[in-house]
Amino acid sequence: MMSEPKRLHPASAILTFVKQLKDGIFPVIVLFFVNDYKIYFFIGLAVILIVMIIYSIISWLKYTYRIEDNELRIEFGLLIKKKRYIPIERIQSINESAGIIQQIFGLVKLQLETAGGGAEAEAVLTAVTKEEARRIHSVLAERKKELDHDEIIETVKEEKPYLTYKIGAKELMVAASTSSGIGVVLSAAFAFFSQFDELIPFDDIIDRFSFLSNASITVYAILVFIAFFIAWILSIIGVCLKFANFTVVKKEKDLVISRGLFEKHQLTIPLERIQAMKISENLIRQPLGYATVHIVSAGGSAKDENVSAVLFPLIKKTKIKQILTEFTPDFSLADQLNPLPKRARRGYVLVYTIPFLVISCILSYFFQPWGYLALLTVPAGLLIGLASFKDAGWAIHAEQLTLSSRNLVKSTFVVKRKRIQVIEARQSFFQRRLDLASIQSSTTSGLGGTHFMVKGVDIEDAGEVFEWYSYENHAKKDAIL
Repeated sequence: MMSEPKRLHPASAILTFVKQLKDGIFPVIVLFFVNDYKIYFFIGLAVILIVMIIYSIISWLKYTYRIEDNELRIEFGLLIKKKRYIPIERIQSINESAGIIQQIFGLVKLQLETAGGGAEAEAVLTAVTKEEARRIHSVLAERKKELDHDEIIETVKEEKPYLTYKIGAKELMVAASTSSGIGVVLSAAFAFFSQFDELIPFDDIIDRFSFLSNASITVYAILVFIAFFIAWILSIIGVCLKFANFTVVKKEKDLVISRGLFEKHQLTIPLERIQAMKISENLIRQPLGYATVHIVSAGGSAKDENVSAVLFPLIKKTKIKQILTEFTPDFSLADQLNPLPKRARRGYVLVYTIPFLVISCILSYFFQPWGYLALLTVPAGLLIGLASFKDAGWAIHAEQLTLSSRNLVKSTFVVKRKRIQVIEARQSFFQRRLDLASIQSSTTSGLGGTHFMVKGVDIEDAGEVFEWYSYENHAKKDAIL
């Protein structure tokens, strides 16, 4: 019976211990190197480990969950007992994943998200058996049907296979090699070195490579290339591990997204909770004709990717319209976007060119003669500005609004009128002189919602978008009255 309080699998205590160990490992390493009295360090470490083990076991014993009176009820806490009751109708999505420890014991982790979730998931069951996870899915689905007053009519019908998409090996490699993960790798490396610069013998390393002080610019260019190449290879490995076995299955009213090799994730998103679709094309994928499709859903926490879950990591742009019709029939792509007026082009060019010009002038003045190389970025800023102007646009079609814009990545945002929470129009001083405006559409998703803006829209076009959106609001008010 789901109404009886249940405990998580004992492996939950191991997971709690590992999490504490991971959170405290870096301070412990630092303390080891700065502490002259190693014996006291090891005694203190042993005491801390014992306390952590006891805390993990008690936390597991105190954590219980049950489904009762159309609520998921969770009780936890050591010194202060806490209770969290979540109405079933508020649960929007269930994210199922399995890390290394869960896989060893044949378990899964369930994260239950609600609309407009906060910084953390509303409920996290860190270690339950796969059978228990299926039972929770089943019970929640049945209770939701009861709450929605759905009539269950038993009919004999031929079972049809679920619509399924699975990424192929070729698509996975293209997705990995054209991703922007290299920036993540370099950022992680910089963060590591900045945190542990005192522990790394930089002086010895510099002395060993002192012969490079007289090296030519060609040698430095080769070393930089090698560093970026290694970062690129690491980013490919990371993306392959993340999206290995990526599968999307459409089950009646839900999309079930699975991915991962060592750490497996499964996310269930109800179709009715999808707020918008987002299509991204980075500088490498756009010329190759590829894009990434994201789902913007109502559920999700600020630290979770559920707010913008990847629906298709890599797909040909020519296939997006068809595959959206199959998997998310409520959304479709506009055949053509309304471009921005030509008078908006100057603003895009200046916004992207001036910062590069200012920085280049400063570097050229203080770091002569190598600083002059920075001037090469000015044409790059000009090209980005022109591309941003060209790729920006909007369209109204089939009760949907499509907005497109570019920074380094071109993003196309498709949202149904009934999902739009707020539409805003803004005018800067320069836009007002040119009869231009910026349009921003906002939807509900996660902490703070999702916002998308297109700058430089003709003022009359902005008025048309407002009129289209206001008609729906007036229609709702008339229906209520």
